[in-house]
Amino acid sequence: MDVRHGAAALEGSSPTLSELVRLCGQLCVDVRITPLPAGWLGAYDHAGSQIELAPGLTPVEQRSVLAHELGHALRMDSGESAAAERAAERFAALLLVDPAAVRRAGAWVRDEDELAEELGVTVDIVRSYLAHRPLRRAA
Repeated sequence: MDVRHGAAALEGSSPTLSELVRLCGQLCVDVRITPLPAGWLGAYDHAGSQIELAPGLTPVEQRSVLAHELGHALRMDSGESAAAERAAERFAALLLVDPAAVRRAGAWVRDEDELAEELGVTVDIVRSYLAHRPLRRAA
């Protein structure tokens, strides 16, 4: 995967955590685990060219939060507005969620929590994905 070919080319590629870290490296953005303000899971510092992840995140949370913060890095914003947060979450959802996996899981999952577990992402990522690409169940 190469972020230089554009974010659209990455859509649905469902990169691993290691691949996300490599993508950040291609952008010259460092990834660190560091204490953050209460309630924050991650942050992008444009001036310092770094993404910070809160300590204690599960691997699924790390992957989901890192993809969200990568969205901020690609847009070169630090998430100061609700619109910027929605855009970063949409980027993360479209990056991490493989549409074919959603179609397969759609045949049996009962709710967003099960879908998130099946896809290896947070429920917030699933909700953002479904807001843009609703689940179509077979009749």
